[in-house]
Amino acid sequence: MYVIIATFDSEQAFARMAEVLALGDTPERLAEQLGITRDLTSVKEGVANVSFKRLIDELARLKQFIEVEKQIEDVKTDKSMLRFLGAKFKEKQLTKLQEQRRKFGSLIEAPRWFYQQPRVRLLSAIRDYALDASQQGDATWNDVDEKKLVFPIADMFEAGDVAFAEALITQLEKPLRDVDPRFILEKFEGNRSISFDFTTSMATYYAPAPSQRGA
Repeated sequence: MYVIIATFDSEQAFARMAEVLALGDTPERLAEQLGITRDLTSVKEGVANVSFKRLIDELARLKQFIEVEKQIEDVKTDKSMLRFLGAKFKEKQLTKLQEQRRKFGSLIEAPRWFYQQPRVRLLSAIRDYALDASQQGDATWNDVDEKKLVFPIADMFEAGDVAFAEALITQLEKPLRDVDPRFILEKFEGNRSISFDFTTSMATYYAPAPSQRGA
């Protein structure tokens, strides 16, 4: 996939983000600063404090699903001790595990619920604002392997990472002005911004492929 990589000023990124987070008490000014006054209602909803405790329950469920998936794979590839009990017993256990997997239902509901939360959407917009305010104008197109890009929240759902979820919830449940700018820059996800590398001062973000510009 095509992305853009550009240098960014880390101090400016922090300053701009802190500046915007501090506007949490005045949603109208916050929406104006972000250029999304048309979405003022969503901004007000994003500023309001809500509980994200449901995320822990969802991650625990996902972790159980991952474990069942692993057991199924182990049985299929004869990595389980069941291989010593014969094909009939193996098939019976496989059927049982597949039925357990079926009972989990749709696992897409957890990330769908999360990404639709107004606080999550607002912080993503603020992260993109920090990108636009701090990049240094030397952007270059790069065709990269999508698998090498890091998406902390998506990875959390894929791995059922409860420890990361707890740290994430701590930030999401704070008053907006108290949210840690560095956590949002390093551990969150934007609508366009992908990553901020503070070691190299390089930011990576989404953009259409060169052949699609102006299409």
